[in-house]
Amino acid sequence: HRAKLDYQAKKTAVVVIQNYYRSYVRVKMERKRLLAVQKSVLIIQAAFRGMKVRQTLRNLLEANVAAIAQQSAFCPHRMETPHGAVHSSALRIQKWHRASLVACSQEAEHPQRGAAVTTQKAFCEMVTRKLETQMCAALRIQSFLQMAVYRRRFVQQKRAAVTLQQYFRTWQTRRQFLLYRKAAVVLQNHHRAFLSAQHQRQVYLQIRSSVIIIQA
Repeated sequence: HRAKLDYQAKKTAVVVIQNYYRSYVRVKMERKRLLAVQKSVLIIQAAFRGMKVRQTLRNLLEANVAAIAQQSAFCPHRMETPHGAVHSSALRIQKWHRASLVACSQEAEHPQRGAAVTTQKAFCEMVTRKLETQMCAALRIQSFLQMAVYRRRFVQQKRAAVTLQQYFRTWQTRRQFLLYRKAAVVLQNHHRAFLSAQHQRQVYLQIRSSVIIIQA
């Protein structure tokens, strides 16, 4: 029965250790996959931002070309009007056109950036919840393993205490039995000596009486 209990305790400990190791490997793989996904998301964001910057530069270049064309169209009128008024009008047109292009690019960029941030936040929350669940499972496994180890140690100590108590009671009982036996032997010896002395006295008295009769 003791060997069976030891085998069951060892089997339980091995199963707990296996579950803990598998949880550790699973968490490690999930972390590796999360890092890969995060790296991919960063690469996609960098590519998207580069594309938006290139598109903005292209729009600005087109706006410059359009402004230059407008300035070229105003050249005949510039010959007739003062140079300062034409130049200020061209600058105002360029600023307005560039501002409209930047506003359009920002309006097109913000929803996509917000969607990317929302996706990242949701993914991070999901991974965090998963890691917390796995951590709770690992803590439960550790607590169960510690409980099994403490219970096994307590059972061993209890078995050792019971064995020591049995040995002590056996020794105490044997010692008391030896004392009683020694006392009984002493009493028997004294009683036998008393009986022997009494018998010898009777024999002596009989011999003495016989001797007195013969002398008389």
